[in-house]
Amino acid sequence: MVFVLGIVSLLLFIQIKYINSNDFYRNSSNHSINSLIMQFNYLKSKAIKDNKPITLIFNTFSSEIIVREPMFENPPLKLPQDTFIHPRTNVNYLTFNKNGDTNKFGTLYITNNKTIYKVIFHIEKGRMRYEKM
Repeated sequence: MVFVLGIVSLLLFIQIKYINSNDFYRNSSNHSINSLIMQFNYLKSKAIKDNKPITLIFNTFSSEIIVREPMFENPPLKLPQDTFIHPRTNVNYLTFNKNGDTNKFGTLYITNNKTIYKVIFHIEKGRMRYEKM
């Protein structure tokens, strides 16, 4: 009976380890895009709080987003490994003004582990959303 329990527990251990690793790889790209959206929302909130505009600069094939703020040096937003800005992006820069609104609308395409996401920026109240393509 102990032998049978040992085999069953070994099979369960292997199955649980396999399921958890698959879930991690499946959800890691969604997690990184959600994290990027949260960083964008943070910068929008910071522009409102500081009453100063913040500009994001998107360079194609780059793995970072440049952040410019008047009279302050910001480090760039680093994208996760194997993630870059896709050349289909139709917005080169985006500015959150002191009210949190964006200066224009456009779409930022991000490639993450061969999956393309599009982050759509709306003019009204700095709204943004993303879709998996």
